[in-house]
Amino acid sequence: MASLNVTSRPKQAFIAVSCPYTTCRASIEYLPPSASDLAALPSHETSFTVTCCSCNKQFEPPNATKMVREARKSGGKDVAARKRRIGTDENPLDMAYYDALGVPATATIEEIKKAYRKLAIKLHPDKNPNNPEVEEKFKALATAYHVLSDPELRHKYNEFGASTPGLTPEDGFVDPEEVFGSLFGGERFADIIGTISIGKDMKDALQQDSDDLERQANGESTAEGDSSKKPELTPEQKAAKEEKERKQTAEREKQRAERVAKLVEKLVRKLSIYTESVRHAHDPALEREVEKSFREITRLEAEELKHESYGVELLNAVGFVYSAKSKHYLASTGLFGSFGGVFHSAASSIHVVRETVSTVRAALELKKVFEELAKAEEAGITVDRKRELEEQAAEKGMRALFKGAKLEVESVIREVSEAVLYDTQIGKETQRLRAQALGIVGEIYMGVKKDKEDAAPAVGAGESEANAAGGDEFVKVDTKASKERDQKQQNGQEPPQPW
Repeated sequence: MASLNVTSRPKQAFIAVSCPYTTCRASIEYLPPSASDLAALPSHETSFTVTCCSCNKQFEPPNATKMVREARKSGGKDVAARKRRIGTDENPLDMAYYDALGVPATATIEEIKKAYRKLAIKLHPDKNPNNPEVEEKFKALATAYHVLSDPELRHKYNEFGASTPGLTPEDGFVDPEEVFGSLFGGERFADIIGTISIGKDMKDALQQDSDDLERQANGESTAEGDSSKKPELTPEQKAAKEEKERKQTAEREKQRAERVAKLVEKLVRKLSIYTESVRHAHDPALEREVEKSFREITRLEAEELKHESYGVELLNAVGFVYSAKSKHYLASTGLFGSFGGVFHSAASSIHVVRETVSTVRAALELKKVFEELAKAEEAGITVDRKRELEEQAAEKGMRALFKGAKLEVESVIREVSEAVLYDTQIGKETQRLRAQALGIVGEIYMGVKKDKEDAAPAVGAGESEANAAGGDEFVKVDTKASKERDQKQQNGQEPPQPW
């Protein structure tokens, strides 16, 4: 018998891979996690990492996200059941919803909201069209937020877990229209801007696959083997499609009109505090006191509203439109007549064009980041690089969403302001007083700034109208990269970003 004896081990399916770090590039292999381990990962975890045995750095191997997705789809074993039957708020029976949001059981409502906003951008189905797992993850995220953002539902969940009757809708998914309706401004802004339609857009995106199936069932699919060819519709199908689009357009116009009518009523009521008091003052000194009081009432309201989600940014945007419309009316009916109105109208049109271009640019920047992230995940990516791309996606994603929401808000507010100022059922004097009051509200809204502890930059009342309107503002999610950039700008080490 030979004097040298070598031990053996059962054959295992190791995967060969190259370390992606440029300073290493070692050829190594790793043993992938079992399907049960991958399936047991928290719902917000979509991948795993490998530690290079040469440089000792971590990286995400190629197709890691796919392996996790397939393991979950195959039905890995669930995490061992808890022995307790009833949990507490301090020690919940189930942590799945907290894991979905990536927060501890002690998280505050504000922390839960912030975590949801960041993940909602990352998991938005529209940004991940080729990832079949995203829709389910987005549903799970929305359900978790629906429960944990409500103190009563959260208490029930902490005690009895996700199976508690009445805790979530029967399909386990909260309507995205309801969730995203509160993403910018929330209920406190409803009387000023109404309900932003982002939630409806989200819902349309989630329904896209179902619509495709419906079109195929109606014979509108492309010819087999020729996916690049556009579908050819029969006259009946074309007529049905046009009728459907007509109804959708009519419904959107109806909803818009109802929204504007409600906002007009709210705004007239707000401005009447000033208009009715000045109308009956008959004394310049008393009129100044009325204006002073009206300014203070508006300032206090703005100070409360600015603490809502994107409150400062929304107030600045609404304030710009109020101010612009007030100046346009007063200029067009003042000493210079229509000439002054034309000047302010042109300035407003330039602002709209600039905002539209800025919104499109933001969407394209976001698309570029997601494409780069998807390619990197397929080829293998370092942990640091993936974190960097995800931070960029979070920043640019929230910025793009707000840009789109802001365009919609400004459009609605312009329509509301015009209806209030050019109401033919009131006299010219009342119109003039409304324009004055609207200008005061606009000025105060434009001058609202973030508190010092808030990281995002604020716009001062003395800045130009274009900047005060947020034409080049940076709407951001706080990340490590953004905080470092802000610190450098404050120290004069880096010029402001040209957002």
